[in-house]
Amino acid sequence: MGESSKVGISASKVVALIGILILIRDSINYFYTTDWIAILFGIFGLIIALVVFDSLEIIDFKKLKIPYIWWVLLIIGIVLILFEYLVGPSYLAGILIITAAIIEILSQKKSYTPSKIVSLIGAGWLIYESVMFILGGDIARAVVGIIFAIVLLLTLFDKIDIKIPYSWWVVLIIGFVIFTWVTPVSGTIIMVAFILLLLAY
Repeated sequence: MGESSKVGISASKVVALIGILILIRDSINYFYTTDWIAILFGIFGLIIALVVFDSLEIIDFKKLKIPYIWWVLLIIGIVLILFEYLVGPSYLAGILIITAAIIEILSQKKSYTPSKIVSLIGAGWLIYESVMFILGGDIARAVVGIIFAIVLLLTLFDKIDIKIPYSWWVVLIIGFVIFTWVTPVSGTIIMVAFILLLLAY
């Protein structure tokens, strides 16, 4: 189920917890719309959040015993992305749940680092969003996004010496810049990598 740090919870569960917190926020916001599909997704999202939260075993719900399994997370993440596409895509909750599934799959391998997996996904999504900015004519944000995505990717590979270490303060700065001036979705994913670094993942 992945290694646990001093906080007593695995890296994948940390990511999943952040994902469902974002899902709860988004689901509640959907109730303020008049779109019945969005309201339906809000109800569905809260139910899914409860299911995933129970599986994390942070609080002992004696009558509910939902297992924390990677393929369940993967299915939930994909379904969330499909629903988010219908009601106004941010995809953030779905991406984080899928990321948690990927970390859980790789948890048996000694060579993987959870924070680097999240950083890689964050950089990849940032490049995707930057391409969308180019297509939308927002060249300035696209250029900033691509530059920081490349820098983050280069720090992940030890064989490439760019004099910028893969450390918590580098990931924090990149995440903050991207969240504030480029896109909150990719910025949040990168900030999750920063949190994992602080937790020694």
